Amino acid sequence: SSVPWLAEALAGDRAEPGPWPDAPLADLADLLPPEFGPTGMVLVSPLLSASGSAGALLLIRRSGRAGFDPRDVELAREFAARAGAALATADLHGEQAHLARVLQTSLLPPELPVVPGVSMAGGYRAAGDSLRIGGDFYEVFPHPRGALFALGDVCGKGVGAAVLTGRVRQSLQTLRLVEQRPLELIQLLNQALFDAPDAARRNQFTTLLLGSLDRGPAGLDVRIAGGGHPAPLLVTADGTVTPVPVGGMPVGALTAARFAETRVHLDPGDLLLAYTDGVTEARGPRDAAMFGEARLRATLASAAGQPPAALIDRVLRAVDDWLGGQAHDDIAMLAVGASASA
Repeated sequence: SSVPWLAEALAGDRAEPGPWPDAPLADLADLLPPEFGPTGMVLVSPLLSASGSAGALLLIRRSGRAGFDPRDVELAREFAARAGAALATADLHGEQAHLARVLQTSLLPPELPVVPGVSMAGGYRAAGDSLRIGGDFYEVFPHPRGALFALGDVCGKGVGAAVLTGRVRQSLQTLRLVEQRPLELIQLLNQALFDAPDAARRNQFTTLLLGSLDRGPAGLDVRIAGGGHPAPLLVTADGTVTPVPVGGMPVGALTAARFAETRVHLDPGDLLLAYTDGVTEARGPRDAAMFGEARLRATLASAAGQPPAALIDRVLRAVDDWLGGQAHDDIAMLAVGASASA
């Protein structure tokens, strides 16, 4: 357009933010109703933001009316300044939403791989409904004999916890290429977290279960290393639910942390459930009582003999019913068992 000062307003290269002098309307006449006429007046002002021009404000008066007086100019100046700031804020919000979506995509639990001889399912709920990212996570890494699995709970919530979650998961992705024994791997992870430049300043840590699944002649042999995480639960085909104590200290809390390891065998029909404390610490809306381990065990016993996906779904529905729409902490679960495939 050849409207005077419009190009300058869009470029935001005038030292004075405007509005600028009245401009003949002839160049806009074809775009406006006839009553405005070619002799109407237009006032052009840049919509300035911290990063430059966010656009231009055009105020138009019909033919025959007086030009813009100083009060009109001052009002237009104020409105343009506020509109520019609002547009800049909207752009910033759009960029932040895009970054959140990218972060969410990278941190949501992955689709579980197909591992011969192993059946598994995961469940995940983030505390924040908007970003759907948090500090609870699980991972499964196939290997020739079966798979490695990890389930953890990073201290804190929201984006800060999600960043550490990403660091832990990426570290495991790399370290498992050189070490697949759970106890030795969790020790390497602890060292890796302290080797990060900001580890001491951030003072963040994670509780963790790190296990290996090895196919045997009948079922799965499981080795589990513990880093201060709630004990997984063994659900046998007859409905018996038994904790598998592991112990250990949180990962990334102390350079000289000690970790523990235990072993368990899964017969066909047995399932091992690893979960974060968002399950047992979910609070109901009435008396704020926690869901608790006893209620979790009863739910698991009622789902005995079902495949991992059905068991996970049963627990999630039981927790949702208990919450009654209340806010909750991050939740992650991973159920594994032996399958008929070889």
